[in-house]
Amino acid sequence: MKIKTFKVGMSLLLSSVVVFGTAFTLPQASVPAKAKQQNISGDRIYRDIAWMSNRDNARVAGTEGEHRTAAEIAKRFRKLGLDVKIQKFPFKTFISHGQELTLHSPENKTIEAKTFTYSPSTPEQGLRAEVAFAGLGKPEDFAGIDVKGKIALIQRGELTFYEKVQNAAKAGAIGAILYNNVSGALSGTLGQETDIPAIGLSDVDGKQLQELIAAGKRVSVTMKVKTEILDTYSQNVIGTLKASKKASTKKTLILGAHYDGVDTPAANDNASGTSTMLEVARALSHKKLNMNVKFIAFGAEEAGLVGSEYYVQSLQDKDKANIVGMVNMDMVGVGDTFNILTASPDAKSFVADHAAKLADELNLPYERGYSTRSDHAPFEDAGIPVAFVHVSEDPYYHSDEDTLDKIQKDMLKKSGTLVVNLIKEIAGKPKQPVGKPAHGMKEIRGLKHEFPAAK
Repeated sequence: MKIKTFKVGMSLLLSSVVVFGTAFTLPQASVPAKAKQQNISGDRIYRDIAWMSNRDNARVAGTEGEHRTAAEIAKRFRKLGLDVKIQKFPFKTFISHGQELTLHSPENKTIEAKTFTYSPSTPEQGLRAEVAFAGLGKPEDFAGIDVKGKIALIQRGELTFYEKVQNAAKAGAIGAILYNNVSGALSGTLGQETDIPAIGLSDVDGKQLQELIAAGKRVSVTMKVKTEILDTYSQNVIGTLKASKKASTKKTLILGAHYDGVDTPAANDNASGTSTMLEVARALSHKKLNMNVKFIAFGAEEAGLVGSEYYVQSLQDKDKANIVGMVNMDMVGVGDTFNILTASPDAKSFVADHAAKLADELNLPYERGYSTRSDHAPFEDAGIPVAFVHVSEDPYYHSDEDTLDKIQKDMLKKSGTLVVNLIKEIAGKPKQPVGKPAHGMKEIRGLKHEFPAAK
């Protein structure tokens, strides 16, 4: 998960905070004493990561592995005394059985490629055809070239992957090769099935093909893709810790983490966030808080925030207004720097401000910043203040090396400690302020969520 951040020093809470155009006042009495080291066990979190990531393709959305994990999370929530609800939603599961790209002319060699999620299969023998360069894959890029019966070579940028591939299909291409515009291999989701198969290349390999075409060389390849797209379901697992009967408000604070993964063991992304959420729920399960706390394990995040989008869309306006804030945990077990993020660079969030202040008090090195690439984004779109807690950098992200042995127990403990303090500060104070969604808030987008990285 590539994230844009900006560095800050010590964070001071302002007495007046604006959240998406709505102002409220933080009473000085709500600022707690120095953050405390909580009863959080890195070993216990590590053991939960172990069973979640004990095989390859451990929790791909919509598969038996994801369903099994959801059932176990629900069981853990019930043991903690939480009120548990399962929110199922229809989902198309994508399974890749491999891909090949072989260059035949002007030389013979194999090029490493990645299949895009929701790409259809090629014929079993593959697609053997000439490659035509189509720029960024805009409609006007296809106007002056002939791609009929050919494979379109397209650079990443500006349009979504889906738009690029469909534009190629409309122009008559039989396949699409997209290459990166930054260093490294290119993989991602199309968001939905396209009319032609698509694979991704690194910036180096893609530019080499483009340069051969620019030099007047005839570039011929065979492209093979084998995939399955199945109609199934995913689900959000919701455990609610109800507010104290003496609570002065029955508002709600949400702590979320996605439990699905890509086709890897997915230990850090995101068994680490889900397991840490379970540990936070355990630590808070007997606390008398002034708000309801909902712990939500989101399904199908890797397919485009499908579970969190579905949850937010299911809320009525009164439900949204009742939510004080949302804390998201995604990839918190590998790295050395905390990221405390919102979904946009100009978002005002008292939740993120509180998290930064607590990180200072706990002596945790952190950066402030923003990212739309996890489950906090739909909540911010709905006008709900968010804080996305993330640890960077993870060199094994979305690779088969995302395994248990890379997980750092000390970062798990620190992440859990930060979030327990944050929830206690927001939900545990008798006079905690309540934010409301702003007027004219953004419309929630549909289930096809386009990541910035998918452009």
